[in-house]
Amino acid sequence: MLKRSILLLFLFIGGFHGLFSQQLNYTLGRDFLWGFDNYYNNKEQNFQTFVKPYRFCDINDIKDSTAKFPRLLAGTKAEEHDKKNEGKSVIEIYPLLTAQTGYQATSPSRMTSDLAIGASLIANLGKKFSFNLKALAGKGVFASNTDSVIRQTHVVPGLGYAYRSNTDSVNTMYAYQYYTGYLSFSPNKVFNIQLGQDKHFWGDGYRSLFLSDVSAPYPYLKITTNIWHLTYVNLYTIMKDVTNPSGMKSDWLNKYATFHYLGWNATKRINIGLFESIVWQGSDSTRYRGYDVNYLNPVMFFRPTEYSLGSSDNAFVGASFKIKMFKKQQLYGQVLLDEFVLKEVLRDIKHTYSSDTTKSGWWANKQAFQVGFKSFDLFGIKKLNFQLEYNYVRPYTYAHGSVQQNYGHYNQPLAHPMGANFWEIATFLNYRIKRLFIEAKCVYTVYGADSSSTDYGRDVFVSYTNRPNDYGNFTTQGFQTKLITASIRAAYILDTQMNLKIELGFADRIVKTNYATKQTAYIFIGIKTDLCNLYNDY
Repeated sequence: MLKRSILLLFLFIGGFHGLFSQQLNYTLGRDFLWGFDNYYNNKEQNFQTFVKPYRFCDINDIKDSTAKFPRLLAGTKAEEHDKKNEGKSVIEIYPLLTAQTGYQATSPSRMTSDLAIGASLIANLGKKFSFNLKALAGKGVFASNTDSVIRQTHVVPGLGYAYRSNTDSVNTMYAYQYYTGYLSFSPNKVFNIQLGQDKHFWGDGYRSLFLSDVSAPYPYLKITTNIWHLTYVNLYTIMKDVTNPSGMKSDWLNKYATFHYLGWNATKRINIGLFESIVWQGSDSTRYRGYDVNYLNPVMFFRPTEYSLGSSDNAFVGASFKIKMFKKQQLYGQVLLDEFVLKEVLRDIKHTYSSDTTKSGWWANKQAFQVGFKSFDLFGIKKLNFQLEYNYVRPYTYAHGSVQQNYGHYNQPLAHPMGANFWEIATFLNYRIKRLFIEAKCVYTVYGADSSSTDYGRDVFVSYTNRPNDYGNFTTQGFQTKLITASIRAAYILDTQMNLKIELGFADRIVKTNYATKQTAYIFIGIKTDLCNLYNDY
């Protein structure tokens, strides 16, 4: 099957040529985005990098070869092809492929595999309208940490529902399908309107505390407005609550969310952003609610609307910043408020060093923040990049009294994959030379695990009404656990039109509690189309 898939892949490659369509979305793959971040870190560049994915028209003017990595590698024939077809109606098809194998060396040792095939259809109707549809189906046996996530959530992380394919209780094989697609229309340079099903990432860091690409794709309507130094985004979505223990699709419930983001380039070096979102359930035991048209309001803020409705929907507000430091450095961050009562926050500050925990640590002090640093062309070496990021999320953040209104989709968080009740430090060092990309990564996390009967605030898919205490709560409470994931990975781009790459890597995972230490070492090699970011460091 693998040989036939690879043969089919290269037959497709030989039969079709690339199209650099203006309104199509660029990949969310981090390997490709480093060059863009470097280019746009120049103080003379006004483009806002917070909302991803980018569109090709956003990056089409980049002439710097260190930034416009995938397209320049395609060569002059591809550039001539784009100019020849600019403004014309063109339909193209690309194959999609994942063929990866690996070996988990530590107990229980196992061979892993992931084989999937599919296709991508692209339609470009003039300069203003584009269409993209991707479909991928596969089967895999995954490393033990990913397998445990699948068993708990019934979802292949970042892809979709996991269908059990065999009866082996140890090396279970799961089948999955991954579908994305959207229509993109820009009537002018100010507006872009998209309707489809896909992932989104809002942030300048490795993680996002606002909206990340951790979960499976979901249906959305997105309206982007660019005026002067301002970028304003309205995102309307339909999601699924699949927490019902029956696991039957008929028992899954609809949930809805609306997101707003306003970004402002205050100076040539400083960007400031405001964020808000609200999540509500489509039905409950007494009524069917559906999509609440009150939340179609395109103007910030939600709180007056929510109060006027007398609702208990799950609302969030936040702020972000990015500072272009010196010539090749960048400082960025996010602050998110799930609940904020000033007197309780001041109480926490006042009693920080008090031994009386009944006076501080109110459970609904639900906040999160991020601060990060990037350095491009480190030590004067072109394309050598460094990143350091710190994330902190208090207990019960993103959760809700009604499980259906948590900040998640398909049993995965919409923000950080750890959920809540943790702090984390992530470091990266990567280097690119022509088609070769090499990256070393280390993530150190301390979190408070829940027990089977007590909710200490990490699991966003549990109702916060099950909390043991109203006061005395602190970040990493519960069964304190240390998680260290370190990896080194090399990727070589085989075909830049499809983001097809061959990848080799090694990862080591250590989980440490007061009672035990478990280590998992894993090596892998494969060929794959870079469709999206997939995370295994949580």
